[in-house]
Amino acid sequence: MFWNNKKSSLDNATRVPVTSSSRSPLEPINGIQLPFPSHLPVDLPADETYASCFPLEASEIGIGSHRDNQIVLDHPAVSGYHARLVRHEQGYRIVTLDQTLLYVNVVPATDRFLQPGDEIGIGPYRLFYDGQQLTSQRAAIQIDASHLKETTKDQVVLLNDISLSLPACSFVALVGSSGTGKSTLLNALSGLRPVQSGQIFYDREEYAGRRSALKIGYVPQDDIVHKDLSVERALYYAARLRLPCSYHSTQLWERIDEVLTDVELQDQRHLRIQKLSGGQRKRVSMALELLDKPGAFFLDEPTSGLDPGLDYRMMHLLRRLANKGQTIILVTHATSNIMLCDYVCFLATGGRMVYFGPPQQALTYFGVHSFAEIYSLLEEDGSQPLQAELAEKRFRSSSFYQTYILQPLALHRKEAQLLEAQRGPMGTAKCTGWQQWKVLTLRYLELLKNDVGNMLLLFLQAPVIAILIALLIRCEVGSSTFAPQTIVQCPTTAAVLTTQGLPDLPVAASHIVSTNCARVEHFLLKHPPGQQYAAKRGGVRAALQDFIQAGSGKDAEKVLFILGFTAVLFGCVNAIREIVKERAIYRRERAVNLRILPYMFSKLVVLTTLCLIQSAVLVVLVNLVAPFQQGVFLPAPLEVYMTIVLTSLAGLTLGLAVSALAPTADRALSCLPILLIPQVIFSGSVFPFTDWYTQLFALCFAERWAVGALGSSLGLHSDKLGGDALFQHWSIYRGVLFSPFSHQSAVLNLLFMWGVLTGMILVFTIAIGLFLRLKDRSF
Repeated sequence: MFWNNKKSSLDNATRVPVTSSSRSPLEPINGIQLPFPSHLPVDLPADETYASCFPLEASEIGIGSHRDNQIVLDHPAVSGYHARLVRHEQGYRIVTLDQTLLYVNVVPATDRFLQPGDEIGIGPYRLFYDGQQLTSQRAAIQIDASHLKETTKDQVVLLNDISLSLPACSFVALVGSSGTGKSTLLNALSGLRPVQSGQIFYDREEYAGRRSALKIGYVPQDDIVHKDLSVERALYYAARLRLPCSYHSTQLWERIDEVLTDVELQDQRHLRIQKLSGGQRKRVSMALELLDKPGAFFLDEPTSGLDPGLDYRMMHLLRRLANKGQTIILVTHATSNIMLCDYVCFLATGGRMVYFGPPQQALTYFGVHSFAEIYSLLEEDGSQPLQAELAEKRFRSSSFYQTYILQPLALHRKEAQLLEAQRGPMGTAKCTGWQQWKVLTLRYLELLKNDVGNMLLLFLQAPVIAILIALLIRCEVGSSTFAPQTIVQCPTTAAVLTTQGLPDLPVAASHIVSTNCARVEHFLLKHPPGQQYAAKRGGVRAALQDFIQAGSGKDAEKVLFILGFTAVLFGCVNAIREIVKERAIYRRERAVNLRILPYMFSKLVVLTTLCLIQSAVLVVLVNLVAPFQQGVFLPAPLEVYMTIVLTSLAGLTLGLAVSALAPTADRALSCLPILLIPQVIFSGSVFPFTDWYTQLFALCFAERWAVGALGSSLGLHSDKLGGDALFQHWSIYRGVLFSPFSHQSAVLNLLFMWGVLTGMILVFTIAIGLFLRLKDRSF
């Protein structure tokens, strides 16, 4: 559609300037007057808040965020091709496209004829139809709070029956001394931490019913950005997570450029965030929140620690954002630039509100000359212990309380009752879990790449430890540690059997002819005395056990224990900080639209790949010095690698579960000894377990199963190594090297041990998800 030979959009449509006295020229809908925001900033430029008029002439008119639509609504909540107007004899009907969502007179609609006076809701826009044209208005969020109360377990009052009405597009400051409940009120208004009593309404609807659909920006006191990313890359990944998946690359980068311009960080876009100043990092946090154009923007002390010049720039930046159609609420102690705000809310001791209104009138109300004097006026001391309570009573009986709180709340409550019966369910388009996983995985990989020191440690720890183990084997144990003749030794004399038909065990080393069990096995198979002995003992393999020397394979068992413990160590150390270290970022992204499974599996996939590489390096380097031999049904090095990988993944998922549960990174690191030392104690390599209760408890540790699987693959014999058993008389080692167990039994045993390790991985993975879910409650 064209108007005066120009395509109509929000950039070039006919604009109707709005002043502080402006009201919508449209008739009420269902008895409700839907005005433009009654409040407008005093210093608002005339071209920044306006209605856009779109004359209707074409037979079909496209509506959406893409530039080739006739009516362009540039907002992330609007799809590229959201709806289409189709002309008929009676006028126009509106049809949604691609399963998008819109409202006609606050009722969800997909295909509907329009009548003059109808209001069309698309994302944050209201389009008013009068039969000849559409008039567009961008709707910021109006916030109402009614009787908010909050107390601690010790009955300390944090919020004392506070009610507020914050007009759309307003810039509001919450001020007061430390401990007066400013942050508590901010968190309550933003929905971050619901209060014990009271109600919050966004655009006349209770917040709880719209939480998933609302676009809310929140900047806490701490930075909520990955400092190892550049400004541009941090915004890129945030945009991929927050903006609709229908956004193509050009739109995405345009939006990034816009927010960088808004927060004045164009020149720093390629710098690492960790190299920025405190004020610049705060602006990066703001830029992240501005990406999806939130209707309301909450900031907790954004000017804290800034010098007066930066404080001035920050407050003017927030003033401009409010002018562009966003409701801004901030907590601040600095009052030098408070006159830039539209409203100021003073809180006193006990969470009492003692003033709400324009900042220009606050000085007159309190009878002082500066805002600093108000702080002194509200301080309680021995001579005036009830100063805050008296100030609260005085405000509630004042005209300010009637004008700025009670009257707006009463009006909005009446409008809300009329709208309640018609309002449909809200909904927002979300990216799929698969798309979120790709973005999160790429971001995690870039974070690891940028942290060069940590990356080197992660990749060097496997070769360094493997070289140390190889050095130990070469110098102290010998390269034949895993050879069959070392694992199982059968020291015998030349006769093998005595004249009484019993094993002729050497009494001195000089009498030993051979330690090769294959010689004894051949004797039991081919020689009549050996055949008779084998028959008496129940078979050749059973008879052979009488000739195997006690303690055979002890050195191999020690090395296998070290390999298994190293695998658990790699997994735990790699993962123990990976969730808790970005707790604040996860908390914010979860509040926006982050799903638990994509986040969890982005960590698991990247760290699993790291464990695969570390395990391969460990096995290969040790195998070069002391080759792994035997194996149950696969080549021995492959079986050892699979066991090491599963053990490392069990440690990895255990570490991530602790990281998801721990409140701080220091607390998570403190758990490492609790996780690792029991792996040593209950491995069975230090002390063989023969009592059923210790055997049962030992089954809970991955190292126990790792040692059993490794020993079975290489042919260790439990009865020759202290009689260790998994449970009661079930031998921990069941291999095929001169073993009394059948090949099938050995295969099933190894698969069972791998299955248990896999089960541990699954259990810990489920625990990660549950612990992350529990974090939602703590938020």
